[in-house]
Amino acid sequence: MPAPAFSQIDVVLAEDQKTILLYAYEADDTTWLQSFALPVAIDECNINHDEWRAAARPDGWRLMG
Repeated sequence: MPAPAFSQIDVVLAEDQKTILLYAYEADDTTWLQSFALPVAIDECNINHDEWRAAARPDGWRLMG
């Protein structure tokens, strides 16, 4: 299944500082989630949001609901 067309993708560092969460939104407010585990904790200021958006796997999105 191809990835939906998203109007916005938010990049969030989880509280554990070792997980990157991508929240994607379609125009109708449908929300999708993708996550990436990191080997070590990082600081919020070290996140390159554009790189993480580009790293999203088309088949890795899970519908939230």
